[in-house]
Amino acid sequence: MSELIDRDLYPNLATLADAILGEWPRHQRYLAINFSERSTEELAFSELLSEMVIRLSVSAPSGITSLASDYRFISEKIILPEELHFRRTGEYRLKTFSDALEQVYSRHEFMTRYMNGLLLTDVIWINHCRCIRHYRDVFLKSLDHNAELLEIGPGHGLLLSLAAREPRVGNLTACDVSQASLDASRHSLDALSPGRQVIFRQQDIFQSLPEDVSGRFDAIVLSEVLEHLEFPKKALEVLFQLCKPGGKVWINVPANSPAPDHLYLVNKPDEASNMIQSVGFEIIDTANYTMSGTTMERALKDKLTISCVVVGRRPA
Repeated sequence: MSELIDRDLYPNLATLADAILGEWPRHQRYLAINFSERSTEELAFSELLSEMVIRLSVSAPSGITSLASDYRFISEKIILPEELHFRRTGEYRLKTFSDALEQVYSRHEFMTRYMNGLLLTDVIWINHCRCIRHYRDVFLKSLDHNAELLEIGPGHGLLLSLAAREPRVGNLTACDVSQASLDASRHSLDALSPGRQVIFRQQDIFQSLPEDVSGRFDAIVLSEVLEHLEFPKKALEVLFQLCKPGGKVWINVPANSPAPDHLYLVNKPDEASNMIQSVGFEIIDTANYTMSGTTMERALKDKLTISCVVVGRRPA
């Protein structure tokens, strides 16, 4: 990949690319197109994310090679079948959380490979990378100093670690129904932002809102969670209650993005904004990012994946 990436400027990104091509040589054309679309600033941010991913990969059985293998696995064995179903029917395959629990979340080895592969997509899939850059460079920088931030469903912990590095963020809380997810997030935080104190809460706040957090947070982060829910509007109503008057939410939800645990289908970006606005938030910013090699016009016409970022504010 040396002809595509300056190894002196982007050594970690080059390392990730080499690991992927070692497991999946035919992916070179995609990577070539993908990297050519990135600006100098985006390549610099991709290098930062790559360095974070490589530091996290030490816990995998074969390091970055394991993650690269799992990236190919989810692309070919997990996402592609769901994409074919979506192309045939215009719908996601699963409709209920109980189905997702049985077919996805309860399968430990499957979930491990799934999460490892998804970690690499935050660097390699340009729409994922651009969403995370918006989070760091736009949303976090817009917060007042000493903002109290909550992330719901922190997953592999990259966003949580970026928030932990941001001087504007004061108290930091992570909430998830899964203890395993919280353990993974805690591991990421220890590796990427050592010494930063975070409150970890194992709780389904969409089912029962604790009194001590109602109206408490200056900033709430919900990244790639709504599409996993049967009743996303109910979750947004809870976010409104959690948010301080004048506080902000950063919500990332994909449109037309089939996956084995995606239940709620967003057809176009306006649907996400309208639903968030319907529960009381003012929409103060939106950003929509298409897949590599795809224009917005084509993505809307052919129902291709669009990563939708919506920033809302609870009226003061």
